[in-house]
Amino acid sequence: MPSAPLNNIAPFDMHDQQISVLLIDDDEDLIELSADFLEHELEQADMTTVMDPTTGLTEAIEGAYDCIVCDYDMPTLNGLEVLNEIRSEGIDIPFILFTGKGSEEIASKAISAGVDEYLQKGGPEEYPVLANKIENLIEKHRAEEQVQRGFRAIESAQEGIGIIDEDGIYQYLNEAYANIYDRERTEIIGQHWEMLYPDAEADRFTNEILPELDADGSWSGYATGLTKNGETVSERLVLTPTDDGGHVCLVQRLAAEDELKQELALKNRALDAASVGVTITDPTQEDNPLVYVNDGFVTLTGYDRAEILGKNCRFLQGEDTDPETVTAIRKAIDNEEPISTAILNYDADGDPFWNYLEISPVEDEDGTVTHFVGFQRDVTELKAEQSAMEDQVEWLSEFAEVVSHDLKNPLSVIRGNIELAKQSGEMDRLTEAQQAADRLDELIDDLSNVMRQRQLVNDLEPVDFAEVFQSVGWSEGGSHSVDIADSNAIVADKQALARLVENLVRNTIEHGGEGTTMRVGTLPDGFYYEDTGPGLPGESPDTIFKPGFTTKDDGPGLGMVSIRQIAAGHGWEISLAESPEGGARFEFTNVDRSA
Repeated sequence: MPSAPLNNIAPFDMHDQQISVLLIDDDEDLIELSADFLEHELEQADMTTVMDPTTGLTEAIEGAYDCIVCDYDMPTLNGLEVLNEIRSEGIDIPFILFTGKGSEEIASKAISAGVDEYLQKGGPEEYPVLANKIENLIEKHRAEEQVQRGFRAIESAQEGIGIIDEDGIYQYLNEAYANIYDRERTEIIGQHWEMLYPDAEADRFTNEILPELDADGSWSGYATGLTKNGETVSERLVLTPTDDGGHVCLVQRLAAEDELKQELALKNRALDAASVGVTITDPTQEDNPLVYVNDGFVTLTGYDRAEILGKNCRFLQGEDTDPETVTAIRKAIDNEEPISTAILNYDADGDPFWNYLEISPVEDEDGTVTHFVGFQRDVTELKAEQSAMEDQVEWLSEFAEVVSHDLKNPLSVIRGNIELAKQSGEMDRLTEAQQAADRLDELIDDLSNVMRQRQLVNDLEPVDFAEVFQSVGWSEGGSHSVDIADSNAIVADKQALARLVENLVRNTIEHGGEGTTMRVGTLPDGFYYEDTGPGLPGESPDTIFKPGFTTKDDGPGLGMVSIRQIAAGHGWEISLAESPEGGARFEFTNVDRSA
């Protein structure tokens, strides 16, 4: 971020720009003389003369002028009446009252009416003074107009922009900044930045980030803010110090487009990838050139600021840039519409990078688009991860079909045997088996649907994990038990946790034999499950949790995959160890406790 808004927009040079001046005076000789003198004094000026004040008023409203010089005493309309009509039409260009009737009364009226300059006619010596006033007023007006355009660009930005003074007090912020925290601007301006962050986060900024910012001159990363209702806000933040000891803040709320990034980062803060680039272009100039870029954009692209300003953004495109994406961006700009898209760009070294680009039109008070503001982020790593994730999702869909197909075949055999047993009359012995078969059928359909939807975990609630272990029913028979060392409530999807428990216990029963004991208990940040069975095979944890891994001879091993997926869906981490008796031990950590 720059240390001051729009500090990279090139200043006006009046000697290089044409100016247009409208002269209104009912004295034919004097108005022509004034035009000749002013054209001599202002070589870049184009003078238009009108003798009738009513016609002059129409010309001022319908024409495009940089300044109006008007007589006072005229028939039909005097100079101040012309000024009032012009201002009522919303025209705010400089207005100079150039009158032959000088008096304190007229001067007072002129000041009250809001003229920009008041000058009494005289000899030829007055025209250099008039020319100087015209030039100064136009230069001032254009500079103010340019600043206002830049301010409107910041005001309309989709990302939050704020300014904090040396004491940490907000002096300015745009509406997008306040919206991130579900507040009004008036609630934040004048307050210390700590009001928007939890205590732990405020301490991190004070002790770690701000000292680094003072030393290195800039900081960008991820943070957690607070809404007015106390809800947390995951945000992307860029801080840059200003010359007066304060900071400029650029903040983004992580929304739908960042959901994949949060999933991949899990409990990490998020990838502190590329700096956010901010640009402003001027479509009123030929080829819609860049008129402002921030330091983040310079860092992102590797180009010097002097190389960038005045160019169209297409200089970042290269041979592998998608033409359809370029066409979509150009079409949005031509239609004065916002657009968000990823495009392959090239930095100053010729290296490609994926740029997530957001462009929005900036309108003036009349609704006319005067600029376009753009935000750029390097998402090269995210694109690669997204591609890998899409491949994984496709595999999971196929895997769900395999699970459903491979397990329903033996289920049909079970049901067929049950039916034969019913026909033989042994009904009491098989009632429980029938119920188990129905439960297994439901579980297969549930697992298949869950994996297709990519939502292993849905309804989170406080659950006593030990009660889930105790409540799962088993039909395998044998002398098995689950001992509870200790327990507490955790935040989990109860149905998903039940599936995880079923797979753990079934694995113990299938491999442990008669007399195998199972035990669960708490960990500082989770819980464990262990048994007194033969223990885990010598393969690595990565191998054990791969689809199809098994030590059985009669089919693929699916339980370990399910355990891993359900744990990951909760954000838990799994580690494997050996129980005190030499059996298997599963430790689940990074588990949220119930409040």
